[in-house]
Amino acid sequence: MTALIVTQGTLWLVLAAVAAIVLLLLRRLRGLYRRVAPLGALVPTVPSVMRLPRTGFVTIAGTDLTAGGERDDGRRQLLLFVSGSCPVSKKMVPVTVNFCERENLDLIFMGDETVEEQRAAAQALRIDGSRFVSDTETGRLFGVDRVPFAVLLGRDGDVEARGLVNSREHLESLLTATETGYASIQSFLAAHPHALPS
Repeated sequence: MTALIVTQGTLWLVLAAVAAIVLLLLRRLRGLYRRVAPLGALVPTVPSVMRLPRTGFVTIAGTDLTAGGERDDGRRQLLLFVSGSCPVSKKMVPVTVNFCERENLDLIFMGDETVEEQRAAAQALRIDGSRFVSDTETGRLFGVDRVPFAVLLGRDGDVEARGLVNSREHLESLLTATETGYASIQSFLAAHPHALPS
């Protein structure tokens, strides 16, 4: 009888110890999550402009395309700067197409290589040539120095958010920046340090 009581007491002590360890681990994980907060699109440089006026482009397929300015259809535009030699661009093209369809964004692919190189890139990246523009000036205006780089334009052509993107979460952070009024998730967390659970 005494052995049974001792065994039960020991089991209860072990159970209490396990519960305490689980609570401690949960607290540590929350702290870790706070330090490794979700990252938004990386904004590496300061752009020359924060608005794109209504601008006409000729795509690599030879069709006319308009970007920026007041939008007649009321849709926002996402400009995605890519390169055919960039493996991350290849990964991001289908992700961005799906993302823009879901969020009702008008997607335009952009690059700054020669038209021949862009045609090869469009084939490699499986991009519709009528949505692909070869233009060096626009990338410079928005401070694009690496790809894939996304610029979210509002219905009036204003730059709502921009940055390097290599995941769907980065694309979603561009919309989050628009909804919160902050340039990035990092700036939002800096302004609201208690936004994440402690």
